[in-house]
Amino acid sequence: MRQAPIAALRKAACLAAFFVMAVRPAGANPSMSDDFTAMTGWLSHQLAQGLAFNAGDTFDPPHELTSRRLQPDISVGVGSMPLNKKIFPATQTPALRDMNASSIFPSTVLFPNMSMHLRAGLPGRMDMSLRFDNMTTPPGYRISSSATGKGQSNSIGMGLRKHLLGGGRRPTLTLGGHFNHIYGKFTIRTKFGVEDVAGFSADSDVIGKLDWNVSSFGFNAVVSQPYKGWTPFLGAGYNYVTGSASAHLEALSSTPLVAPIQGGASAHPEQNQARIMGGLEMDRPWMHFFANGEIKALGINAGQSWIAHIGAALPFEIGFTRVTKRTARQPEQVAAAEQYGDYGLPVPKAPPKKKVRVIRPYLPPAASDLKHPELVFIQ
Repeated sequence: MRQAPIAALRKAACLAAFFVMAVRPAGANPSMSDDFTAMTGWLSHQLAQGLAFNAGDTFDPPHELTSRRLQPDISVGVGSMPLNKKIFPATQTPALRDMNASSIFPSTVLFPNMSMHLRAGLPGRMDMSLRFDNMTTPPGYRISSSATGKGQSNSIGMGLRKHLLGGGRRPTLTLGGHFNHIYGKFTIRTKFGVEDVAGFSADSDVIGKLDWNVSSFGFNAVVSQPYKGWTPFLGAGYNYVTGSASAHLEALSSTPLVAPIQGGASAHPEQNQARIMGGLEMDRPWMHFFANGEIKALGINAGQSWIAHIGAALPFEIGFTRVTKRTARQPEQVAAAEQYGDYGLPVPKAPPKKKVRVIRPYLPPAASDLKHPELVFIQ
């Protein structure tokens, strides 16, 4: 009679020991946790560099505004954020090694972008701008063959520019200072098999969460030359970047025998970056179009990070202007916005006024003789 309870207790103790041994190695498995930490360190570092370049994007066509005028514009674009897999950390866990963990992530992330500007003309051939950006991934967005992503990023910024030279055949030099702040989050979802040290394996849902908060202070110099309604421009810029990006990976097994495995890290972007920019403006009476592209010229992933926009602005400016009378002392140089119009089109010159020649009536000598009034006539 006593042997039955003792046997039952022994059986229960064995089952408890089995579950403890099954769960403990997975939960305390330092190898996979370390792999996740190393992977998130790589991901956050690559993400920080790509977002830093995106934060420095200004998209400022050198169109010169009339003082005390406003002009809104809207543009859409796409950017490329490279992820350098050559420096992807070597994984220690056999399951991650066998499945090639780097395949979860793409080598390049393409992201859509929409920007809105509100520009205001200032005296002295200056203007300022406010900027709002939004990046939202479409439903079912795939970042690789085995992973999907969903995210949103927003950016706010402002800028101040000064236009120099210009007029006639001389190109216009535009100098500008800019500030942009970008923030957002992104979620990655995929699946793979997780194996514990005892050889037990199970499918797991892997969730990656990315967060970023980056600010950029930039200075640009752009040269442009209008010609018959077209304005090509080329320039360069420098950016000082601050902020951080963080990444977190978690594997949730489909069975309670394998505890969740987590890893996380954060990184800061490189502070000094440079870029080359160029584009073209097309002016039409019914609309003002522009296109712009920027590529990273100095720093990590130089030559691989880029962003491009196309957009349109209203064919008129909102506001008022004061009419002043020109004097002979006023210099011959005039602002490009006045000389070339609001959109780069030459202002048609008014036809010169014809001099009126006064024709005096011809009075023959006989006309002065009052004795012969019948001889008076006018030619």
